[in-house]
Amino acid sequence: MIDAIDKATTKFCSEIIGLKIDPAKTVGKNFYGAAIAMYENNTEYQWYLLFKKSTLNEFAKVLLFEDNLNEDDLDDLVKEVANMIIGSAKVILEEKNINNTYKISTPDFLGHIENSKILELEEFLLYKIKNRTFIIGKRVELG
Repeated sequence: MIDAIDKATTKFCSEIIGLKIDPAKTVGKNFYGAAIAMYENNTEYQWYLLFKKSTLNEFAKVLLFEDNLNEDDLDDLVKEVANMIIGSAKVILEEKNINNTYKISTPDFLGHIENSKILELEEFLLYKIKNRTFIIGKRVELG
């Protein structure tokens, strides 16, 4: 599943946003986040997408033709980005694993998250765009 998330994230950044994405080594702090569940058969995987405000503003320039977003706009944007990335990963997984059933939930806005360690992610991908890190990680929920 993490490979599908990686492919979907890379596709989103390069093809939709048009920004170069690189692996990152350090996590950093002060993110805005969204949580979205993906279900594979009966197992829930809770995905957390955490972005710096400056990265969301870069996304907003492309998607909304504006930047310097207020809190309500950050809420909408981070949920939409979560939908686009996790939704794309769902399609990748459905094509690869035709015998499995996949669905995703509506994303929830997490607001400002100072330190990603509070989420206790079991597995995560760490990226950077324009030298700003972002994280996509998961926790497994029993279902």
